[in-house]
Amino acid sequence: MRLLRVLALLAAVLAAVPAPARADGYIAPFIGANFGGDIGQPLNVSLKDRNRLTYGATLGFMGGGVFGVELDFSYTNNFYPTTITPEGSNHLWTLMPALVIGVPLGGQKGFGVRPFALAGVGLVKRDADFGSLSSIAKNDLAYALGGGVMVFFNDHIGVRGEYRYTRNFSVDDLNIANIDLERGTFNYSRATGAVVFRF
Repeated sequence: MRLLRVLALLAAVLAAVPAPARADGYIAPFIGANFGGDIGQPLNVSLKDRNRLTYGATLGFMGGGVFGVELDFSYTNNFYPTTITPEGSNHLWTLMPALVIGVPLGGQKGFGVRPFALAGVGLVKRDADFGSLSSIAKNDLAYALGGGVMVFFNDHIGVRGEYRYTRNFSVDDLNIANIDLERGTFNYSRATGAVVFRF
């Protein structure tokens, strides 16, 4: 009888202790749009009238549910406006590792909502042909700040919405037709939607 009481008490204590947070990973292929930003002064050319479509994927890992890391890859064809690249094509690649903070409301299994914030430093690669003026092929160190929310419908499938702002660290050093761009910096914003596969 005494043993049964001890076992019952032990079972009650174990049931009252919260389950430890588990680590979980995810991959999120996304599609979205770039907007805002500029390519530097004194041209004062805003990034309008260009293809806004961007796509890529994010690979993430949340250790213990709250803190994690991500690796984000994106590609945009014809990032620059056709008004300044009339004779050639251009594109933008980004590879951005980031630290993530996200609280899993509702837990890490089944239905749940995870708002998150991120900050990262990575590579921005720009290639553009300006025809008779010049061309650009730059690999810039850049940073990204952003946030969003993930909503999971079950253990493995969810959706994700995200906004991020990207800016390079160094000023542009390209001269086009003897116009100095050194006072300008490269920046833009991005909004994306994704399907999330959690594992």
